[in-house]
Amino acid sequence: MKFRITDLKFLLSSVRKHKISKAYIRSSNLQLIISTNKLYRRVNTKHISKIDTKQYNKVDQLFDQQNNLNSDSNKFIIVSPMVGTFYRSPAPNEASFVELNDKVQINQTVCIIEAMKLMNEIKSEVVGNITEILVKDGETVEYGQPLIVIRT
Repeated sequence: MKFRITDLKFLLSSVRKHKISKAYIRSSNLQLIISTNKLYRRVNTKHISKIDTKQYNKVDQLFDQQNNLNSDSNKFIIVSPMVGTFYRSPAPNEASFVELNDKVQINQTVCIIEAMKLMNEIKSEVVGNITEILVKDGETVEYGQPLIVIRT
């Protein structure tokens, strides 16, 4: 049996709906650990010959920051899906997509991440109010870095 993205979405919505704090699923070709309390990461050290500690320290800081932000269940954090440059507006002299305390809808564009000369719109996945914008306009962001906090 193949595990599709629609299966994952259904599973995650069920976890949220039934307030499951931890789930462990394992089959011959899939291992999935879901925890609503903390973010986990697993590194296979067999293939690492030289570790850049600065890079791992930055990743650890991002995970810690996200875990601290996720401690409030009424908050939803939009994280960067890629490495790139964060922009709050579609062009330098135009208004920002969102400001603090703005109400956002599902699929509303909240920012842009530029990666390799491509502008990628980042959309809200929830309805709520913007409570924090964690990144400055024009700042470089990392994969998984928290960008915007929305109170649902």
